[in-house]
Amino acid sequence: MLLRRSRRFRMLLLLLIISSIYLLLHVHSTKERLKISRQEIEMRKMRDNARDNNITIDENIHKKETDSSLVHVLSLTVYGGLQSKGNEVLKVQNSLRNSSSWSLLPEKELPYYTHHIIKPPLLCVPDDFMIVYIHAAPENSKRRMAIRQTWGDKKVLGKFKTKLLFVMGVVNNRHVMDMVKVESARYNDILQTEFNDTYRNLNSKAMAALRWIATNCHNISYIMKTDDDILVDIFQVVKHLRYLQQYEYAREKFILCNVWEGMPVLRNKESKWYVSPEEYPNKTFEVYCSGSAYILSPDMPVRLLKISLKVPRFWVDDVYVTGMLVNALGIKHTNYGSAYIFGVREDSLHEISKDIIRKRIIHHLPETEIMYKLWNDLNERMNHSIATRKVLK
Repeated sequence: MLLRRSRRFRMLLLLLIISSIYLLLHVHSTKERLKISRQEIEMRKMRDNARDNNITIDENIHKKETDSSLVHVLSLTVYGGLQSKGNEVLKVQNSLRNSSSWSLLPEKELPYYTHHIIKPPLLCVPDDFMIVYIHAAPENSKRRMAIRQTWGDKKVLGKFKTKLLFVMGVVNNRHVMDMVKVESARYNDILQTEFNDTYRNLNSKAMAALRWIATNCHNISYIMKTDDDILVDIFQVVKHLRYLQQYEYAREKFILCNVWEGMPVLRNKESKWYVSPEEYPNKTFEVYCSGSAYILSPDMPVRLLKISLKVPRFWVDDVYVTGMLVNALGIKHTNYGSAYIFGVREDSLHEISKDIIRKRIIHHLPETEIMYKLWNDLNERMNHSIATRKVLK
């Protein structure tokens, strides 16, 4: 009799334990579902806030009721829509997972690998703000020197935690090649890769730069590409980018430039930019950036290298890199055309000096000597502690 009661007691106790465990699991599951539901509601709110994609960065930042004077200066328009902060938050984990995996690979494992004849002892660290890489021709040593002595001065760039790199290929002139080695040993700012430095190989120069930066500078805040006949108002560039960065814009999937839309393909066989119908059948190029200067978020080199494996190579680097590859990624160009001025000559310096607001920050200079004169004027305006402190904030 006692044995039967003992068995019944044990069975009741076992049922009670099982019921308790089930109840606990049910409560935990309910909490998780409520948590997920709350997350979905927040995500839905963020998607609603990001619905209107065809707006300017000015309008987005203005919603935060920030400094109206700076908002007025920033006339940035996104071609095809701005990827707003809310939309970026929804995708940030996947995008970082996809983009960071290659940034840690050895350079030989990235596409378009070629041997570097000269590798700079340049090291990017997380504390750096920007790296500027310049497409240069080996024989253009005077242009490189003009940049080093003006806006690319290491003392100036050092204030803004910015580094400078000249990228080039090789030429058949032995004297020029030897002088490049001497120049590199002195300034430590040249990347020379084993390809013929010709117009038809501009694509190789672009990909060599992206590959090196993807390996050595993936931990930097911004990347700027320009040419050796460009003067950059580095004060204003840093000022604008830090302003955007402050409000979480332009952190990834970002390209800022002077946008070309509907540009005709040159069919004149006498032009060095001649493109045959076999190379590019359309009469106009797809949307792309002026190669004079453009700015990228740090994830872009890896993304561009990845997608280049799927997009047939085209020799015009501006069209290929900033057009075909960027468009294939589905990334929208942010237009900053108001900041560019082309063909600056000595007789136009007076007009530029009247630009007190300094909306023009990318200057194309056909004559190298003008770079010194224009820089003296720009530097004089910034060569006092108050102006510099405003940029360094």
